[in-house]
Amino acid sequence: MDYYTSVHQVDAARARLLLEASIQAYSAFDESKPEMCRRDKVTPPTGYTLVDSWTGVDAIFSEDRSTECYGLVFRSDATPSTYIFAFRGTDSPKELLEDLGLERKAFVPFESDVPVGDAEVESGFFDIYTETNRDPSMQSQLFALVDKYCKADEQMGDLLVTGHSLGAALSQLFTLDLALSRPQLTVASYNYACPRVGNSDFVALYEAQTPQRNPATRTLRVQNTYDVVPCNPVEAMGYLHTSPALLLAFYEDKLDVVGNHASAHYKAVLDCADGSPSGVCVESLHVDGITLTSIEPSTTDVCEPW
Repeated sequence: MDYYTSVHQVDAARARLLLEASIQAYSAFDESKPEMCRRDKVTPPTGYTLVDSWTGVDAIFSEDRSTECYGLVFRSDATPSTYIFAFRGTDSPKELLEDLGLERKAFVPFESDVPVGDAEVESGFFDIYTETNRDPSMQSQLFALVDKYCKADEQMGDLLVTGHSLGAALSQLFTLDLALSRPQLTVASYNYACPRVGNSDFVALYEAQTPQRNPATRTLRVQNTYDVVPCNPVEAMGYLHTSPALLLAFYEDKLDVVGNHASAHYKAVLDCADGSPSGVCVESLHVDGITLTSIEPSTTDVCEPW
């Protein structure tokens, strides 16, 4: 596993932009009308316009597998061929952790005749990505949007994919699917607080399709070493992470499952790190009435700092 500990080792501006897009994907979700994407509640990242949204079937939290708003598309004002696909996740990870990793399914790309070997992924994530209800599946909606933009007057150039938590897992499924099903596209994917998504064959396939030597097509995970979600499902169940990862290390309470996972806290520490000469946030931060302690991350105890 390759780790970075300074935000200056990666594209910090892109990391902050895509985290903001991930946060805005939460804003579009309304619990009273979960199937509706509330675009009026969204503030696009600076320099971007909200142009589309998509839904998915909640196969993890909803017993009746309801249709819910799951993501937003932003288009660059300065470069209209650049798009951000931002997946909604969950800032409350407790329910997510209860059943995570109990079952795996074979990964099936949008173009189903593309060989994937023995790549398997966590079944709940894949069900959200592929199941249908009244609407087409999330997977079908996403590729319909991609194909629409590729045919537009200002054809798609760069595609940026992002998400936090559950949204990070879905963003990884979509990123690999794009690489297999639309290999002509240039895709970069930054995700935050991502759980482990698949088995070793999934990771090998993923990294073979998104070579890390090319920054234009790089996938980067951003992980708080005190966040329990990226440490699940556990490796003993056959799950692995993709590489590389930018490590942060922050907490209010080292055992606070929710606070150490919150997207707003990731944002505060990432902003702090980008403003530091070292690229590492080493200070106390006041966020939403609480005090976060941010320290230099260690690469030797990523999932067991507590």
